[in-house]
Amino acid sequence: MIMKRIMILLTMLVAACTSPSYPGVDRPNSGGNSSVDREVIDYIDQRLEAEYYWLDEVAKKCNSFDRGVAWEDYLGNVLLRLTTNTDDGYLTSKGQRVLYSYIRELPASTRTETMGFGIDLHTTIVIIDKENSYYGFVVDNVFEGSPAMEGGVRRGDVIVKVDNNYITPNNYLTLFNSIYQNKLSNIRLQVRRQYTPEGDQESYAVELTAAAYKECTVAHSEIIEGVKRVGYLVYTGFDTASDIELVEALAHFASEGITEVVLDLRINSGGSLSSALKLTSTLLPASYEGSVLCEARRNPKNKRAETSELFKLQAMEFNLGIDHLTVIVSDNSASASELVIMGLRGLDIPVTLVGSTTQGKNCGMDVTRRTIGSLYLEYAPITFMCLDAKGFGDWGDGIGVDIEVVEYDKLYPIPYVPWGSSYAAQDAALRCALESIGYNFEDATRGDATEREAWDAATTLVEPIEGIRLYE
Repeated sequence: MIMKRIMILLTMLVAACTSPSYPGVDRPNSGGNSSVDREVIDYIDQRLEAEYYWLDEVAKKCNSFDRGVAWEDYLGNVLLRLTTNTDDGYLTSKGQRVLYSYIRELPASTRTETMGFGIDLHTTIVIIDKENSYYGFVVDNVFEGSPAMEGGVRRGDVIVKVDNNYITPNNYLTLFNSIYQNKLSNIRLQVRRQYTPEGDQESYAVELTAAAYKECTVAHSEIIEGVKRVGYLVYTGFDTASDIELVEALAHFASEGITEVVLDLRINSGGSLSSALKLTSTLLPASYEGSVLCEARRNPKNKRAETSELFKLQAMEFNLGIDHLTVIVSDNSASASELVIMGLRGLDIPVTLVGSTTQGKNCGMDVTRRTIGSLYLEYAPITFMCLDAKGFGDWGDGIGVDIEVVEYDKLYPIPYVPWGSSYAAQDAALRCALESIGYNFEDATRGDATEREAWDAATTLVEPIEGIRLYE
């Protein structure tokens, strides 16, 4: 955490030397913004001054904040000028600071389905043709029941053309967002498959029409037979909308007597603390009911919530009763994912980590929603730090792993094959996790980095970190 703070402070010092100061006027309400902008900004200010974890500095500087801007710009402008809030955000490889705190407009509809194609793309964009500077988008996940799933797209595929256009330095961001953010009604993709059972690559074209699907965060669940019977669960987000599927997967493990679990959190950037409690309460023996998984510690001057709030494991309808856990992680694993790992370790439950060092987000948000004018807003400033049952919370520089997957796959965590045991020999992370439990893979079947194309990274987009969220 110390190194992370030093790097962010250096970045902020450079920004302070090169950016103009805000006007030193007393709470300016006028400017080029609208009445709705000003009302949203008031909403932002109210919570910053009452709850933001670093509210002491906010109180000192609030009279110099420029409120004559669009509401979408205000929160970032303010927080990036503070110097004590270095744990609110992270630095990209290019030195850009990305905040965890956010305010965003939500669709007024409360339906659980999404309209779109159902493709999650990996944020690292690869170069597929150096001579022509052509890029490729790697598919990180495909949602069950989505147009992409029905069209045969699978995890590990590489999109090389969008609507007959090569992906280039000039258009990659627009094309990426057209897929990732479901911006189009129809799309044609030219796709290259990295791995087939025969070992050759193949290319195919697919036309997709946007349709409704559920973004279920239980991406894959199965029982892997072998030396031991292992429950393998791929969980891509702590989302209460997927709690039913989460409990169903764990209930199946319990009905089969599974007590050895590999939990795959390599693309899980966090989410709801209630889902994290539900997962850990089910994994552990019932005797842990009432044990503290974590503490949310707020600023002592917080005006809306208790300084300390304990979150305890709950009584569940069934318990797997594990005595240790194997978790697959990467630098995309953050927030609630890290909290589960550190919370279990705080209860002296051994956790074996496979993959690469996690993102390092040890703070969380109290989330509120409000309608202002025609806007339906979700607002989540950082309001607390997370500590385990022993009072430890210093994982702001990420959690190191026991088994480094990059030794076997230099491109990790860029995906190569679909989820599951059928591809375990080619999925270096899953293979290493199973080997740590006692499985043996013949050398001839190992899918090391030499067997996949050695992509170079063209660029990496900012990874959205969900945060540990408490909803009012």
